Amino acid sequence: MTKTILFDLDNTLILFDEAKFFKAYIKKVAPIMSDIVSPHVLWQMVLSSTKAVLHNNGELTNKEVFNQTFTKGLEDQTEEIWQRFIKFYRNEFDQLKTLVNVNKGVSEIFSFLSGKNIKIVIASNPFWPSVAMEKRMGWAGLDKNQVHLITHMENMHFCKPRLEYYQEICHKINEKPEDCLMVGDDPVNDMVAKKLGMRTFLATDSRQFKNQLHEISKKIRFGFAFKKTRVDPDYSGPLIQLPEILAALI
Repeated sequence: MTKTILFDLDNTLILFDEAKFFKAYIKKVAPIMSDIVSPHVLWQMVLSSTKAVLHNNGELTNKEVFNQTFTKGLEDQTEEIWQRFIKFYRNEFDQLKTLVNVNKGVSEIFSFLSGKNIKIVIASNPFWPSVAMEKRMGWAGLDKNQVHLITHMENMHFCKPRLEYYQEICHKINEKPEDCLMVGDDPVNDMVAKKLGMRTFLATDSRQFKNQLHEISKKIRFGFAFKKTRVDPDYSGPLIQLPEILAALI
């Protein structure tokens, strides 16, 4: 019996062009950091810091690894830089909502799960702070009170597609992997959960777009040994088909 459902967010619950989104993101963030770093260098700093988080060995939180890398040479400004990011997420991040569309089936799925004794985890790759994750969930029409756990850079020590990421989630929610279903669109990041014993559903909605929606994800993963992580899903199809599968599993 499935007791917990893990939902990826990016291009699973919400659909968007990663390259277009992050170009707009950097354009918005650049002015608040202009006295510290030039806009030209900012993107490379964000990208290299995110890659460092991907390689986190679990000794530090993802937030600590990100800050150590991003503020290298600027250690005396670490807290100020972090607070500038947080202020941006609270006050300006929602301006990027126009670049995002809610996937078909999201409201139906959460209506179906409402009132059922099922734990729900928003298992987005924890590259974002909690305030940003709550904003992004809001873009999907979701509230933090609807879920049992949200993974973000302050509460996680690993990232997808490491199995340790999924193990950490199971530890936090006190559930066995075999009692979980991972729902996501990425054949590497999300479907690897099957190796731990989770059932998996590969959402195919983002394939309708001709552009490369996972361009940034691939850049972040480049050079990391993920050749053997591609796993065939237990189920696949448009997200709107998920309630039919859930009806049998729970």
